[in-house]
Amino acid sequence: MENPRVFFALGLVGLCLSLSSCASTGGGGATGAGSIDDTARYLAGLPGGARNDLALSRNSPEWKTHQSRMDRLWTVHSGRRSHIKKFRGELGRLGSPGLLFYPFGGPDYLHAAELFPGASNYILVGLEGVDPMPELTSLGTGDLNRGLAGTANALRTVTEASYFVTTEMRADLQSSPLRGTLPILLAQIARDGRTVQSVAAVGIDAGGRLTSRAAGAACPGWHIRAGGKNIYYFQEDLSNGGLGDRRILRFVSSKGDPVTFVKSASYLMHHGNFSTIRDYIVHSSRGLVQCPSGVPYRYLKNTDWNLKLFGNYQGAQDPFTSYRQSDLIEAYATRAHPVRPMTFGIGYLYRPENTCLIVGQR
Repeated sequence: MENPRVFFALGLVGLCLSLSSCASTGGGGATGAGSIDDTARYLAGLPGGARNDLALSRNSPEWKTHQSRMDRLWTVHSGRRSHIKKFRGELGRLGSPGLLFYPFGGPDYLHAAELFPGASNYILVGLEGVDPMPELTSLGTGDLNRGLAGTANALRTVTEASYFVTTEMRADLQSSPLRGTLPILLAQIARDGRTVQSVAAVGIDAGGRLTSRAAGAACPGWHIRAGGKNIYYFQEDLSNGGLGDRRILRFVSSKGDPVTFVKSASYLMHHGNFSTIRDYIVHSSRGLVQCPSGVPYRYLKNTDWNLKLFGNYQGAQDPFTSYRQSDLIEAYATRAHPVRPMTFGIGYLYRPENTCLIVGQR
């Protein structure tokens, strides 16, 4: 059972997102929903309060440059977004799961929300950090400007090519005063049109229960409540050794049987040392939407999954050509499952003519 005070107790890690009105709840520093939401909108380059409490107000040339930069990213993404909206009809009831589980996705809330807008809970998992976000009022002009630029740069490839380039994102985040995943999560959520009600620094205990985050907590993460949704991001190594006592899988299961989304997963589950997460997805998900970098097709084709294939898979591209799945190419050629066209690329196969999505239901 989640402790409701966790949703507001941000002071446990020295984090306070309130930029003007920090109030006490008895559990540490907390923020009013309005200031949290306005912070998200400020990071997203969206209108809101004047923010004269910051070194860069919304009227400053630097923030207006940030606004233009973010607008351009979402304009570039708008073409893909229109195709995704049309494609959602192919997912049927999978588009509105109680739980969307997105392993290996990092802080890519953007595509999780666009493909599965009806989800009540989103659980995103990646290796990117969960550093506390400093109070923006503590940052001078130079640091705040660099922080805004880092946020935009970190979001560039996910809006343009549908996935984060991990090394680039880490460099952008580490060079910025706004380190970690929280700023880019908040910016995406605001751009999705959702109002942020609360943010909590969380972890997961050995029983798979959500806890407040303490120093060194396992599965450190964020719990963001926004627009009636629960959005979780956890920093976790999903290899067999990294999963350890499987507490994160217990947490996922506590929310119900998930629909799992896998994209741009570096073909990790094609290796034996990622068999635990692979088996969990295959046996515990009620639905699966993935590109070929996820669970190898051979683990799905002779099971109880009802599969559909989308696009026109012709094999993996550089630098992943060794992960070519000849049985998946044959499945497309022989129409072993229903095959439907796609009008947009996603994942590493971002060209519509050779993209691929595998959709499975039970």
